[in-house]
Amino acid sequence: MSNLFFTFTHFINRNVIRVLVSVICFSTLFGYLYPGVGRVLQPFSPACLFVMLYPMMIGLEFAELKQALTRFKVIALAIGVNFTISPLLAFLLANTFLSSYPEFAVGLILIGTVPCAGMVVTWTGMSRGSVPVALLVTTLSYLTGIFLIPFWMTLLAGKYVPIDPLGMMKTVVSIIVIPMLLGTITRSIILKKYGREFFLQIKPNFPAVSSLGMYVLFFISLSAQSRQLVQHPDYLLKLIVPALFFYPTLFALSAGLSRLLNLGYQDMAAVSFSIAGKNLAISLAIAVLFFSPLTVVVVAIMPLVQVIFMATYYKLSHRIQILWSGLPYKQAN
Repeated sequence: MSNLFFTFTHFINRNVIRVLVSVICFSTLFGYLYPGVGRVLQPFSPACLFVMLYPMMIGLEFAELKQALTRFKVIALAIGVNFTISPLLAFLLANTFLSSYPEFAVGLILIGTVPCAGMVVTWTGMSRGSVPVALLVTTLSYLTGIFLIPFWMTLLAGKYVPIDPLGMMKTVVSIIVIPMLLGTITRSIILKKYGREFFLQIKPNFPAVSSLGMYVLFFISLSAQSRQLVQHPDYLLKLIVPALFFYPTLFALSAGLSRLLNLGYQDMAAVSFSIAGKNLAISLAIAVLFFSPLTVVVVAIMPLVQVIFMATYYKLSHRIQILWSGLPYKQAN
């Protein structure tokens, strides 16, 4: 049974784009054919949220935070851009392309405001970036997001829909702090009972378990709104255009600021993934608990665009590393 589970989670981790596209297409088709099922399943959304959020918090290790002071410049760059420039960029794009679609605008701003995802550590490692930096940024961004997500959403998204700041803070606490505490307790129990070697062995499976909860939530959300999406194909175009500006701008900005601060390739790669790799699980949770179904649809579709850009960066990482070092491509090969 355990071998089957590890095989399954390995498949999920290795085929993110394929599984994501399949879930989106199947959910849309199923919801169009059976429009009532998604609404019937909506009461199960909180359970899916827990399955999505709790496992990824088990992998956070706060002992790593003591290293932050030794990498202050890099960490400050990643956290600073993630929680200042990124929300403002999302607001600018929402104001430019989605001002007539307030629910969509809120979804884009929400994505621009949330912390980075745990998967950025994997992307950073595969691209030969600094995994310790990515781990530090991921952990710190969760803690920072507790305070800055309500601030930015009230300030920026409040232009489009009424937002209760206290209600938003309660929502963020419920989806970050509570799973974080439960994850910390679970991690301590695992380490005490089974040891660190066992923990490191099972840790790569946590993102896949979180993804399962997210995929089921995608299914519920997309199938409930499927007919509206099919009847309005222009919705997809409206969403894709700002996304095509959002992610490349974040990657380019990360590289430019990293060069300005004379960071090496490894730090630059970690910063780039940490800034552009938004935590779509947290944004989806906030959208489900706090905003309209159309905002949930935005957050459900954006992962496809994000993963494509992350995968493209990874595919080009060898060339980027060589160009970053200032060496001709052929010479370095």
